[in-house]
Amino acid sequence: MKLIKYMLITISLLPMSSLASSSVLDLEKENEELKKECIDGKCSKEKLSKIEENNRSISSVVDRFKFGVAIGYEHYKDSFINEAQIVGSDRIVRISDRQDYKPSIWLETHYIWDGIGEDLGFTHSAPGFYVGARLLGPDSDVFQAFSLGLMWSFKRSALSTPKPEGSIADSINIGVGPVWHRTRVLADGIREGEALPARYDDIQFDEEDEISWMLMVSVGF
Repeated sequence: MKLIKYMLITISLLPMSSLASSSVLDLEKENEELKKECIDGKCSKEKLSKIEENNRSISSVVDRFKFGVAIGYEHYKDSFINEAQIVGSDRIVRISDRQDYKPSIWLETHYIWDGIGEDLGFTHSAPGFYVGARLLGPDSDVFQAFSLGLMWSFKRSALSTPKPEGSIADSINIGVGPVWHRTRVLADGIREGEALPARYDDIQFDEEDEISWMLMVSVGF
């Protein structure tokens, strides 16, 4: 299961890195062409202005890749069972603690399309997407859940501009998407409201993989 999740994370990150790499390479190539057109190392004001503009764009592309610590709110299709008990002489199974939603702590990276936000008429917010892995959750192991989804970023500074000097947080981001995680259910043959099967001395649980959905809120740095 862990290997599959690591592969999914890697595959999901490839388009993001490819997108940034192609944009940066195109701008760097244009700068090289402009410099070749300069005579004896002296460039016109127009060419110098264009080179500086491209350099700012390169920095902007790189800066759009942000990392954040996020709070996740995961939905479980099959309720996550925290505790169950045996009741009475008939050994009836009773679930005393179950959850359909659970909060968790995530590490995520996201890419925001400032240009699309500007085209839509927004000045301080824009759409994007995120890739995240759970740090803390129902189990003690890290990276036991993975999510990939759409995100909307609300920025402190205007789009396509650096964050304010001295500011720690750059944005507040809200995302939603599918989540691959594990849930905890009653073991095979054990059913709520029925007698515990004779082959069991006590209630047992199984952990199962499932795909559900989650809401994610993060702070970008």
